[in-house]
Amino acid sequence: MLQAGDRLPKLDVVDDTGRHLSTTELAAGTLVLYFYPKDDTPGCTSEAGQFRDAFEEFERRGATIVGVSRDSVESHQRFKKKYGIPYPLIADTDSRLCDAFGVIVEKTMYGIKRMGLARSTFVIDAGGSIVKVWPNVKVDGHVQAVLASLA
Repeated sequence: MLQAGDRLPKLDVVDDTGRHLSTTELAAGTLVLYFYPKDDTPGCTSEAGQFRDAFEEFERRGATIVGVSRDSVESHQRFKKKYGIPYPLIADTDSRLCDAFGVIVEKTMYGIKRMGLARSTFVIDAGGSIVKVWPNVKVDGHVQAVLASLA
C-alpha cells in the first residue's frame, strides 16, 4: 500500500459519467481519495453517506472527495442517484488504480481467504504527494478524522 510521501500514480481513469481523465486532473488541489469495496452495501453506503454529509465542509477546506471501487460506471450512477452522492466515483473495473495504490489485499471471510479491496483513504496534496493514509478504515468516525487532518 502506498504511504505518506509517495507520489500519486499517473493513470487514466473513468468516472461515473464515463468520462476518461487522468489522476493528475483529480489532484488539482487537495484530493481525498477513498477506496471502498462495493456500491450499495451497508458499510460502503454508510461511508459514502458520511462523506456526502460532510461534502460542503470538505469544499470549504479546499478538498475534493473522490470515491473508487471496482464497480461499473452504471453501478456508480445508480448508487449516486439512490443516495444523493455529490462527488465523483471512479469505476476502476480493471483494478489498475486499486493495484497502483496497493489496496487489493488478502481477506478472510467465514474462514475463506480471498483477494479483496481494503477500505482505505489517501489525502493527496496539489503537488501530487500523498500526505496522509488510513489503511483498513473503520467507517464510524472516519470522515471526521479525515476532516481533522485538513485543519
